[in-house]
Amino acid sequence: QAKFCPRLNLPCAGEFSPTPRLPVAAFLHFGMSAATFPAGSAEAFMCVVVAAAILSAELRRRAAIGTEQSLWPGAAWARRSCKRLLAECAPEALGLLACFSVAAILRARGDEEDLAGLEAWEKIKSEWPLLVTADTLLALQAMLRLVIFASVALRAGRASNSPLADEAAALWLFASMARAALVARSDAYMLEGPVGQHLPTFCEVALVPLLLLLGRRALWRAPLTLSAAVASAGCLASRHHLALAETWDADAIFIAAELLEVLAALAFLARTMCMEDRPRDMSAHLVCILLPAQQALSAYYWLEAFPFSEPLVRAGLPFQVLQVGGCVQLGVFLGAAALQFAEVVDGR
Repeated sequence: QAKFCPRLNLPCAGEFSPTPRLPVAAFLHFGMSAATFPAGSAEAFMCVVVAAAILSAELRRRAAIGTEQSLWPGAAWARRSCKRLLAECAPEALGLLACFSVAAILRARGDEEDLAGLEAWEKIKSEWPLLVTADTLLALQAMLRLVIFASVALRAGRASNSPLADEAAALWLFASMARAALVARSDAYMLEGPVGQHLPTFCEVALVPLLLLLGRRALWRAPLTLSAAVASAGCLASRHHLALAETWDADAIFIAAELLEVLAALAFLARTMCMEDRPRDMSAHLVCILLPAQQALSAYYWLEAFPFSEPLVRAGLPFQVLQVGGCVQLGVFLGAAALQFAEVVDGR
């Protein structure tokens, strides 16, 4: 029977098996090391830069003489939208910049002292040279979520009209509370890597007051419905959970948090489809872009970076729950974004 290292969420040294990687994540998986580029790539890159500069100059020349119609359809509208995005979403842009700056600084800091030199850790680093470990994907997701809900809460004057408010925010609130309780209950689910450890936990705890602000109306208006949703997630989690923690209840809390996030995503989609007076400003458009982006990190993690292993199953089908739940959330956010931008294009 293979031995596993629950803290790293991967098999220990000598038990690794190669995992196929999706093409869309090739950059994250192989990194930017010079050894991955073929000979002559520098010259090809310079040619691409020169060609892009020539194309940009030509497009500006055509725009300057008033021939905007000669460009692709909607080019003028796209330029105006980009300008509005930078002008109206300055807090969100600063938040994203802060998140990526913190992640880059922590990544540049190097290895953790208690893991440096371990053969299993060196194997993980060789598989994820840019991110160091796959747990960085989930850490980035937690940081992006903080930016998203902070953006919605910042527009407090119309927060009740946001699809992320009320029932959706209340369900996400219970999920964040479950994750915070999980960290206090067991350290088996602490994320490893330079961006892991306490930073994702801080983001989850910081989400609680924001989600409470956004979902307070639903907590007062429909407590029985929300209680039934939480009880259903807990009941299903008790039948399908992993075997990473020492006790089964900690593993069940983790699965329950994932299930509550699936319910929150479905509530978000329902509100997006039913609400006619939802915000249509640039910040709402940015949120619709960030939601599938952050969920893509989690979906990829559960599909590719966390392969099935029988010793990590305590009860039921937890791997299938995580994989299907992640894909459902990604599809929901992509569908909601399509609805949002379809109305924008029709109304421009």
